[in-house]
Amino acid sequence: MKNNIETQQEGYLTLIDLCVGTSNRSRLIDFVTNLKDYNGDENYTTTLNYVMAHLDRNSIHFIMALDWKQDIADLVWRIRSALKDNFDLMIELPKPTTYGERASVSYKNVFKDFDDALRFHNFQIGFIDTNSDEYVMIVHKTEHQDKVIEAVRKVGYDYLDANAPKINNEI
Repeated sequence: MKNNIETQQEGYLTLIDLCVGTSNRSRLIDFVTNLKDYNGDENYTTTLNYVMAHLDRNSIHFIMALDWKQDIADLVWRIRSALKDNFDLMIELPKPTTYGERASVSYKNVFKDFDDALRFHNFQIGFIDTNSDEYVMIVHKTEHQDKVIEAVRKVGYDYLDANAPKINNEI
């Protein structure tokens, strides 16, 4: 599902409005307003990859990717950073040691457990389905789920939540 750059920009701007704190909002709006289409680009392959690279270079915890074999501690760091930077919130998250020494983010129930902890505070993890071996996440308020789903579609992808079989390696 590839959308034109104007539609993608609309999607990103909605996501910024719903998921990014005031300290980073204006410079991200400027970035997205000037965004070019990187779908098919030899370095980035997709516009989403270009956006995520920009976010990582600038330490903005908004749309975040984790490889399927990444350590659960990285998930804790990503979620904590997104909550603190964007919503000025700190909450108790599951402890990585609960899952065993060799467990990764793709281990059974990891995302469900983290999502449950977030939902207790009216937040959740949303996933952008890139059909790859990474998880692309957004932390957002539960009440904004329908708007986030629509914005992700405008960016050109399907939205999944933490209970989706694809997220939990059940397909």
